[in-house]
Amino acid sequence: MSRASPGEIELSVSYRAHLGPRFEAAGLRVQFHYNQLPGIHFRVPVSAEYRDSILRGIQDGMAARFPQFPASGSIWITEVVEDEVASNQRAFYRVGRAIIEQAYVLVTSTDTPNSIPPAGRTTSSKD
Repeated sequence: MSRASPGEIELSVSYRAHLGPRFEAAGLRVQFHYNQLPGIHFRVPVSAEYRDSILRGIQDGMAARFPQFPASGSIWITEVVEDEVASNQRAFYRVGRAIIEQAYVLVTSTDTPNSIPPAGRTTSSKD
């Protein structure tokens, strides 16, 4: 697989936002594989209310960031974190998209410890 495709990695995203008198929250953990059943699969129970939002978030993210992800690849959803009060469909769509954004940053980053500037400095700073 090319470096610009998430393979054999596991990621998690937790999201919680304060929206005035209430919160919005959701969380996911996923694994990307090339040697298992193709497609997007839930390994854990998920409320029917949130299932489509999770799938749509992941599918939209994959189409935007990894359009060349192989048809033989798979994404396994291994944890779904629901808050009985604060979770909603929009929050689960957001974590679905966010987990793909996180994968994109990880597989496309070329940073090494020596190329990251110290805190408070940028690479364009003049000494």
